Amino acid sequence: MVEGIENNALAQMAAFTRKWFPGREITVRTMGEALYLEKDYWNKMQIAMQSGITKAFKG
Repeated sequence: MVEGIENNALAQMAAFTRKWFPGREITVRTMGEALYLEKDYWNKMQIAMQSGITKAFKG
């Protein structure tokens, strides 16, 4: 099943929508909102990781 999702953008968007909005209907709007939230989450995670690594090496 994962192989199908990796190559299917619509399935990925539906999965993100279910992750971020489990009770909402899957629409173009909710898929767009879910994509924004997913990208924002990983961007903030990247910043947090970089900050942690910087702190660790500065001692």
